[in-house]
Amino acid sequence: MKVLYVTTARTIWLFDFAAINPTGLSLRRVIAGITERYKFAKAPKNELDIEENHLPFRSGVFTGKRGVPILIQLSIYGDGFVGDCMSSTDESSEFLVDLVSWLKSDHGLTVPQPNEVNHLSQIDFQSDMSLTALNPFFPSLAKALDGFEKRRRYEVGSIQFWTEEAGKVGTVAAVRIERKIGAPFSSNHYFSQAPLPTAAHLELIGGFEKELMKG
Repeated sequence: MKVLYVTTARTIWLFDFAAINPTGLSLRRVIAGITERYKFAKAPKNELDIEENHLPFRSGVFTGKRGVPILIQLSIYGDGFVGDCMSSTDESSEFLVDLVSWLKSDHGLTVPQPNEVNHLSQIDFQSDMSLTALNPFFPSLAKALDGFEKRRRYEVGSIQFWTEEAGKVGTVAAVRIERKIGAPFSSNHYFSQAPLPTAAHLELIGGFEKELMKG
């Protein structure tokens, strides 16, 4: 497996946002401070600049322990914070820790401990595996499809796993391992999504690839 790039490394902290500001102070100075501290190119001006139920802060810069400035996104919801980057969930988590520490030190706002922490990882990678090897019946089915549609070649495109809560609001994302849509089969380009930290997601893909190619 060769990682091509990380498209999403998201950390989600769920908590009662109202607990941050129990006395109902104006948060405009806080919003302006977040924008300035992380140099967000696009940010709300006040508490009413809501898009799809959240306050969006886009295209910011954060430098963490690695010492490298990374692109960061922040979404503030009524039930928590969502931090996004394109490197690792370790760094999106580090960003949220930095944000919470700054809110307390500079504005006296105490963010409660998250009652739930979730992640979303999306990775593009190259691999010599073929999803057709998942089942000994699949190669013959693909060959039969090729016979019906002689101008095109068929392969298994995707495998997905989801919880029984799939489709409900707030449920975790499905696990997906699939060929990259639009990429030729010869490129061996795959996409994967999982509700996991980046490192665990890479371990999952690596283990899946190993078992599939072993068979």
